Amino acid sequence: MLWFQLPGALTTEEMNLMSKNKIFRNERLTYRLNMLASKAIAENDEIFLRETGLAIRELRVLRLIEDNPGMTFVDIAGWTGLERSLTSRIIQRLLREKLIVRINSKQDARRFDLHITESGRAVCRIGEEVSDRLEEVLMEPLTEEERQVLDGLLEKLGGWVVSEGYRNRLSEQ
Repeated sequence: MLWFQLPGALTTEEMNLMSKNKIFRNERLTYRLNMLASKAIAENDEIFLRETGLAIRELRVLRLIEDNPGMTFVDIAGWTGLERSLTSRIIQRLLREKLIVRINSKQDARRFDLHITESGRAVCRIGEEVSDRLEEVLMEPLTEEERQVLDGLLEKLGGWVVSEGYRNRLSEQ
């Protein structure tokens, strides 16, 4: 409890109110990035479902297959970081909807390579248009300069997180 108050300082009541109204309940960067992404995905998912027939994660897998023809289930699970059971359900849905096809690998008959269909390509185009619109809405509060700074910082952090230097620093912890 404060016995005195500095000029311009917040009262305990004001601080408690601010704490309750904070956007993030934790100051850790990874937490804030995760919460921001989770909230944006949750808010946008219904729009993607309405306009493409796919949820955001399903569309991401479809785009990944489009960009990397011949990917396997294991490749997709590794690249996306999705649980194997969720990856399997997404692939099964995309196959059922005829947005992708499974082709036996020429190198290993036990392995299936995944390829996008023309219908899948059409859904990806729609998804790109939706993504562009929704990302513009997400970025509305930022100036062009702030957008460029954010992009640069994310690139820099992304490069650091996948670097050997980062892994070395973590092993020291």
